[in-house]
Amino acid sequence: MKVWEATRKPRVIVLPDAFIMDVRARMRDNEEGIAVIINDPIEEKVVGYLTRREIIQVTSHHTNLRAKDLALDYPVVTQDADIDEAYKLLVEHKVDYMPVVESKNNPKLVGVIGLVDIVRALLAAGYEPIAETVAEVMTTDDLDKYLTTPDEPITKVWSDFVYRGIKGKVVIRSKEEPYPVGMISLKELVESGRWFFHRESERGLKSVAKVRRLMVRGAVVATPETPISYVAKVMVENEFPVIPVVDEQGRVIGVVTIEDVARAYLVGAKPGRVKPAKKAALPKPVAPEEKVTYVSRESVLEQVLVAKPAVEELIGVRAADIMRTEMPAISINDTVEHARREMIRRKTNYLLVVDEKGSIVGVVSKWAMLRALGLKGPIWRRRIHDRMFIDYVMDTDIPRVSPDASIEEVAAEMVRKGAEVAFVVDEKGNIIGFVTKDDIVDAYARTQIGRALVENVMTPGRIGIVHPHHSLYHVVQKMKNFYLDALTVYDGSRVIGVVSANRLPFVALEDATTGMKSRRLVWVRKLVRSAARKGRYVKVLPLLAIDVTVPLNVSVSPKDDVVKAIELMKEYNVDGIPVVDEEGRVLGVICKNDILRELARTARLRKAVAAMAEKEESKETRETTESSQAKAQ
Repeated sequence: MKVWEATRKPRVIVLPDAFIMDVRARMRDNEEGIAVIINDPIEEKVVGYLTRREIIQVTSHHTNLRAKDLALDYPVVTQDADIDEAYKLLVEHKVDYMPVVESKNNPKLVGVIGLVDIVRALLAAGYEPIAETVAEVMTTDDLDKYLTTPDEPITKVWSDFVYRGIKGKVVIRSKEEPYPVGMISLKELVESGRWFFHRESERGLKSVAKVRRLMVRGAVVATPETPISYVAKVMVENEFPVIPVVDEQGRVIGVVTIEDVARAYLVGAKPGRVKPAKKAALPKPVAPEEKVTYVSRESVLEQVLVAKPAVEELIGVRAADIMRTEMPAISINDTVEHARREMIRRKTNYLLVVDEKGSIVGVVSKWAMLRALGLKGPIWRRRIHDRMFIDYVMDTDIPRVSPDASIEEVAAEMVRKGAEVAFVVDEKGNIIGFVTKDDIVDAYARTQIGRALVENVMTPGRIGIVHPHHSLYHVVQKMKNFYLDALTVYDGSRVIGVVSANRLPFVALEDATTGMKSRRLVWVRKLVRSAARKGRYVKVLPLLAIDVTVPLNVSVSPKDDVVKAIELMKEYNVDGIPVVDEEGRVLGVICKNDILRELARTARLRKAVAAMAEKEESKETRETTESSQAKAQ
């Protein structure tokens, strides 16, 4: 592969006399790691360049330095050089990027190239890495220089970035507890003004910031057996310069840098390294009979393990009887991390979303977040100025019901729209209250003991079961298509637990340098030792069902009353309970949405009966009219 095949257009081009702070602002706004300096806009001959490392050497807001004062003039590579030459130049000189010119005799700007661009091009061209796993290339020597702690002064990190050529560091909880809690790189320093050593103000110099003020909270991790191809994809898509490598306890045992990944493709394993015998846990292929297909809402209503006649009589509870007049709200401009904190603080699974005018525009639920994680992946990139991240996870098609609507009718509307919340509106359409899925299930438990057995409401067959190594994407698709808010996780020999829509361990990967805390969303597995949180991280590999499983050692029989299952759901704070028969066979799951479907069947039956009665009445009226007309004639 030649250099021109991996070259891209630079997003920042400046003249030699450009003020360095203006260059920094353009690099920050364009999320660019290099600013190319040209002689003039016509000839476009490269006279130098600046990377983030040169930019952070300016330690004060008040400077008159120009681009030419800090510019590098080497290394530079020609467009016809081999990609291996570009790789060697970047590694040898410890630079992130360098300009690409037409030839040595004609330094006209062609583009720029960096290690991340090389890896991106190799991936796009379908190249396979020579070294297949992280263990073969990861960095373990002098590991301390790649680690920092939240309380370390930013000056120490700055020094390592500037003088030791480090491109990024893993933030660990402490030296004694090396669990990853975040990351910090040159990018965070360029984008922030809070780290400057010289903070001029009326009150004099301020203290130097700590790492915790600038670090990206949450980390993406690999294990020694992780395939390099997965690491390469994550690093390229998110431009992470370094990723921690953790052991089975989640402790950092090494790092994999973008140089290591490029080496895996172009050179191979480091001396003395061998491929680990242990295989990474990759998604289990979905059997043909388990693949998710489209199912209509009408079909979903009919699917039960053992059918029984639908109950026509109403419970006698109206929307007005169980509605909430208040519900916590967030702004559409808020971050997902803020939404998560509000859910925890207010102990709720649902939040209203309001726009700038205070009008309700949607609802955010934990299920909506889980659904988005499964479909979009654990790390989401965003446009730099797009703060309306709540758009990605909120539901806008919310059912509206009258205060006098029966909860059966409310349930029917929620099933029809796949919603977890309904708005109660007055005659003018104004929202006066809210009914949640949990409110309806609680009303059922209070009034309907003896109404139905578990087998009469649960989804049949293996629809409610997933293997722990099924992909999260498959899990979410199954829950979404079959209107389930829980699934039983079963490995073929034992029930491990449930995937529950209301249990969501995640945090936003916060970009503390810009305050835009939701620029990336990252899945988090919390390591718990003596009830203390040890680490925040998301694995590089695709998320599996086991990653979202809530361990559970209780179950119900298909012959148990539905109310017993509801009581267990409340006791264990889950949306579903595994169903196991007397012979120990795992039949599936009973979940809260099953109760909604049971009530929706009553609403549908009553609607059908009413329609039939109206039809009969209309027929009788027509016959009476025709008879009267005949007599008149």
